[in-house]
Amino acid sequence: MKCYKRIIPLILACMMLAGCGQNVYKKGVESLENKDYAAAQENLRKAVEDKKNVADSYRGLGIAYYEQEKYKDALAAFENAVSAGTKETGTICNMMAVCKMQTENYEDAISYYEKALDHSDCSDDMKQEIQFNVIVCYEKLEDWDNAKAKLEDYVTAYPDDEKAAKEAEFLKTR
Repeated sequence: MKCYKRIIPLILACMMLAGCGQNVYKKGVESLENKDYAAAQENLRKAVEDKKNVADSYRGLGIAYYEQEKYKDALAAFENAVSAGTKETGTICNMMAVCKMQTENYEDAISYYEKALDHSDCSDDMKQEIQFNVIVCYEKLEDWDNAKAKLEDYVTAYPDDEKAAKEAEFLKTR
């Protein structure tokens, strides 16, 4: 019995030196905060494998991929986060919409943007960005009628937006 009492502390010390036993989720979050996205990915993937804060780990992975413009990977991580229990917020829906838009899936992007607008955590700045992106999605789909209608609503809400004036000029030619 005495032998085990001496060996266990040695095993634990070795595990700590090797990184086992450390909270990979916490390290992943710290890496995200420090904008070390490669380390964040590594730690958060390990946290998912270890079943540690799975939903939040997937969400963190989504953010790490998103910040690196790896939109397909980000979208998959965000979808896994929601499936694992992460609350579907306006921010998450907006990020998922951007992923869809960047991968040229404009119809799904519009759906996610509409979902984002339904959430109370959607700030005024985010709402403006979303509404503008919806116009762009309709333009990419060559759905000129919806693009024009959304632009009219947008200009009414944001009359001083110079980007909207450029879009209006563009849509006049369609």
